[in-house]
Amino acid sequence: MTAQNSSVFLFDDVRVEPSNFRVFKAGDVVSLEPKAVSLLLFLIENRGRLIEKDEILDAIWKGTTVTENALAREIGKLRKTLGDDPKAARYIQTVHTRGYRFIAEVKLSNGATLASSKEEISVGADAVNSQPADGTSALPAITSLITLSEPATDVAAFSHNAGSAAVPSALSTADIQSARAKPRLASWKAAALSSTVLVSLLSGGLLWRRLARVAPSPGAVTIFSVAVLPFKISGGGKDDENLGVEIADALTNRLSNSKNLSVRPITTVLHFAGSNQDPQTVGNALKVDYVLSGEIDRAKQHVTTRLIRVRDGASLLAGNYDEKFKDIFQLEDSVCAKVLANLLVTVDHEETQRLRKRYTDNEQAYETFLMAHYLMSKATKEDEYKSIEQFHQAIALDPKYAMAYAGLSDSYMRLGRYGVAPAEFLPQSRAAVMKALELDETVAYAHSMLGRISYQYDWDFARAGREYARTRELEPRLTHAWFGSYLLALNRLSEAEAEQQKFEDFLPYAAGSGQVQHFYFTRQYDRAVDLLNRKLEGIPTHAPFHEWLGLVYEQQGRSHEAIEEFQKAISLSHGIDGVGSLGHVYAVLGRVREAENTIRMLDDLAKTIYVSPYQRAVVYAGLGKKDQALVFLEKAYGERSLTPTSLRFDPRLNELRDDPRFQDFVRRTGIPL
Repeated sequence: MTAQNSSVFLFDDVRVEPSNFRVFKAGDVVSLEPKAVSLLLFLIENRGRLIEKDEILDAIWKGTTVTENALAREIGKLRKTLGDDPKAARYIQTVHTRGYRFIAEVKLSNGATLASSKEEISVGADAVNSQPADGTSALPAITSLITLSEPATDVAAFSHNAGSAAVPSALSTADIQSARAKPRLASWKAAALSSTVLVSLLSGGLLWRRLARVAPSPGAVTIFSVAVLPFKISGGGKDDENLGVEIADALTNRLSNSKNLSVRPITTVLHFAGSNQDPQTVGNALKVDYVLSGEIDRAKQHVTTRLIRVRDGASLLAGNYDEKFKDIFQLEDSVCAKVLANLLVTVDHEETQRLRKRYTDNEQAYETFLMAHYLMSKATKEDEYKSIEQFHQAIALDPKYAMAYAGLSDSYMRLGRYGVAPAEFLPQSRAAVMKALELDETVAYAHSMLGRISYQYDWDFARAGREYARTRELEPRLTHAWFGSYLLALNRLSEAEAEQQKFEDFLPYAAGSGQVQHFYFTRQYDRAVDLLNRKLEGIPTHAPFHEWLGLVYEQQGRSHEAIEEFQKAISLSHGIDGVGSLGHVYAVLGRVREAENTIRMLDDLAKTIYVSPYQRAVVYAGLGKKDQALVFLEKAYGERSLTPTSLRFDPRLNELRDDPRFQDFVRRTGIPL
C-alpha cells in the first residue's frame, strides 16, 4: 500500500477506506471479499493507465497460479457492487485482450483530487492540433521532464498519454510551424541516428527528435483504439475492391505491432463497414477512438488518406494526406508513420523494426500475396483454389517469399473444409510450411501451421507443443484458436478456454467455431447455444454453425430442434456438413430405418467428395453397433480425419468408452491421458 492508503478514496457515491478494507456505496457498507477490495485499491492507485492482466495477477494473486478467468470474475464482482456497466464504463474500463483501466475521478478525504500521471505530465492532443489566435505555439515547454545526458541508442521521440506529447524546448514554434507548412513524405530508411539527436521528417509535418530515453511514468501510457477501413480503389481493374480490403488488412497488421494501438481486426471492421457508411458512423459502431480511411486512383497514381477522431469527426492528418502513389510499400510505410505521428505514439527502435518488417521487396509479389490472402478468407471452395493459384504466383515472382509459403500451407489446409481428403491436401500443406521455415525460421505464421499439422494430423503432441511455444514467442496472437484446441486435447481445460476466449475477443465475427467446440466438448451447452445464436445472426447461412447448434440441442434433449438444424446444415453445404450427425440422432431416437438411410447418403456422397469415416462411426455408435463403430473410428484415424478432441470428448462416443477395444485404440493413438 502507498502512503495514500492512510486516506479515504471517494468517487461518485463510493467511499473506499484502505486502512480497514471497507467499501461503502451510497453510505452503506457493501460486502466484498478481501481479494476484491485489494483489486479495487490497486486499480485506484494506478488510476488513468492501462494495467496489463499479467501485472494485476502478479500484484493481487502474488505468485498463486490462476487463470485470467479469476481476474475477470473479480472485475465482474466489483462492477456489480459499484453499479458499473462494462458497455458504458464509468469506473473500470476494459481494454480488450490487454487489461483494465480505472477511469473515475478520485478524491481524497481531504478534498484533494488524486492525480494520475495523465494530470501530472503532458499536454493533450487538442492542444497539439490547435493554435492560439496570435499564432504562437500552444505547446508548453516542459524541459524539466526531460534530460539530455543519456547516450543516443534508441528512438524515443514522444512520451504518450491520451494523445499528449512531451516536446523539448529545442523544438521551437518556428520548427513546428515550418514543418507543418511543408508536409512531405520521408522513408523510414532515411532516419539517421547521431549521438544526441535523431531527426526524421515524417508526413503531416511532425519532426521526431532523438531525446535521451526517459522512463515515462506508468500512467503516461495510453492505448488508442483504431479501425482501418477498406481503401476505395479506382482505375485499376476488376479486383480493385479486393485489393482495397487487403491494403486495409495489411495496414491493420502493421499498426497492430505497436503496443500503444488497439487495432480492430479487418473481419470485425467488414462486419460494420457498409459501402455507404461514413467513417465516423463506422467508428461509433466499432467503439473506436480513430478511423483511418483512404482512396487510391491507380490510373493517376494518386492516394488520399484520412485519419479522423470519432468523437467529434476532426481530421488529424493535417488537411488529409494527398500525394502521388508510387508503390504499395511506400503507401504502408508512410501511412503507418502518419498514424503513429498524429496519435503521438512512442516508437522505439525495436518497435520501428517490427513496423517495417516485410518478407519480400517485390511489390508485384506482395500485391499477389494480398490478393491470395483475401481470396482465402472468402471461405468458398472456388476462392480457396484461386488463393492457391495466387500464392503460387507470388512465389514465382519471389521464390524466397517465406510468408507466401506459409499462406500457401494454410490455403491447402482449408481444402479439408470442402470435401477434399487429407491425403490430397496434407502433403502439399506440409511441404509449403517446411519451405517457409527453411527460408525464414522467424515466420510465426509458419510455426503456427506446423503446430496445427503436428497436433491435428500427425498426433505428435510434443512437436506441436514446441511449435506453438515458438509461435507464441514470435507472435502470440496467431495461435489462440488452434492452440486452444491443442490444450483441450491435453485436458488442460481452463487454459484452453482462456485461449479460445482471446481468439473470440480478437475476431468476434469470424466464422471459426473454436469456442463453440470448446463449450460443446466441455458440456457448457447453454453458453454454446448463446454463442451460436449470436454468430448465426451475422452469418445465418454458415452450415457448420447449424450443425454445431444441432449437436448442442441433441445433448440438451431438444431432438426435434436438433434434426431441424442438421437438415439446414445438409441443405446449405450440399451434404458436406450434418449427415452423420443427423444419422446419430435418428439412431438414438430409435428411428433405425432413417439412421440407416443416412449411411446410404454418406455412401452416395463419397462418390464425389471425401467423406470422413468418422461420420459413419457416430451413426453406428448411435445404433449400438460397436464393432462397426470401432472399425470406422480406426479408419478415420488412419486417414487423418479424426480429431484428438473428438476422440477424447465427443459425447456421441460415450457408449464405446467402457469397451476395452476402444480404450486400447485410444492408447495407441498416443493422445495424452
